[in-house]
Amino acid sequence: MQSIKVYVEDPLQQVWDEIVERLVFAINTFLDTTRKETPFYLVHGWDAHSTLQAMTTSLRRGTGKQSDALTWRREVNRQQEIALEMAKQYQATEKARRAREHNEALSRRERAAVPQSPEGATSATHESTANDESESATSSLFEPGSRVWLYMERVKPGLTKKLAHRWNGPFRVKRMVEEYAYELELPDRSGYRFYPIVHVSRLKAVSEFVDRPRTRLAPDVTEDSRFDLDEELLPEDSWEPDGLAGESEVLENLDDRMPMSTRTGRSIREFKIKWADQDEPTWEPISNLSCGGMLYDYLQRKKREHRLQMVQVADED
Repeated sequence: MQSIKVYVEDPLQQVWDEIVERLVFAINTFLDTTRKETPFYLVHGWDAHSTLQAMTTSLRRGTGKQSDALTWRREVNRQQEIALEMAKQYQATEKARRAREHNEALSRRERAAVPQSPEGATSATHESTANDESESATSSLFEPGSRVWLYMERVKPGLTKKLAHRWNGPFRVKRMVEEYAYELELPDRSGYRFYPIVHVSRLKAVSEFVDRPRTRLAPDVTEDSRFDLDEELLPEDSWEPDGLAGESEVLENLDDRMPMSTRTGRSIREFKIKWADQDEPTWEPISNLSCGGMLYDYLQRKKREHRLQMVQVADED
């Protein structure tokens, strides 16, 4: 709190309104040493979820926190695919809306210059028009309305050509004048002064959003059908156990405690571990253990039991 007070009293700070929400969230989700619970849980009755937890945890009822790495990875992959599909639909809708607004903002003269098929034309005229449009579409590199970058040889005075940005824009293609010449739309109040008809060699298409690569996890993969390039490049002895000295298998976590460290003066959590090759359990610090999933499940189970006892005591009172 002293550091926060010093930061608030600093006359040069101007982003206090941006970090106050994060500060309040950190205070409400911090474990209180007296009550042994977070203020958020005492007020609402459930733990607060961060943005990362909301993205990586399933929203379906009955699905708790997933400690299995494979299940968690499949769930993240499924939610990522849904997010990509939603983003793709939103981009398509936004492009259609912007194109419609752009066409509506054209003047009467510009609309008349756009080729349109007459309603009372014969079928032969329609076929010829369709053929002409298909031929022009195949022969032209840029469609009317598409965005392009324009290469300019001249740069502003005082700038070095080697470090200056030569590709300016983006600009919209108004029409195709010739096979290798296009007319660009000059935006209002842009500051650009050049002849709108340019050669195709000075144009480059803007990279629009495309479909991102998506990978699906196969539900049933056999050893015969599975092929991993990284595994094929590994040495033959990579799958053999290392056999480190003093390494043994953890069977169960029996208890935990937080004694005061004589060296640092801080409390360090220790777990009472039952080993596979030893008869008596031993107390080990968390730095000596590699069973993160087992410890996580144990702490979550202990928290639920503690909260259940609190509810029972409150009911008895």
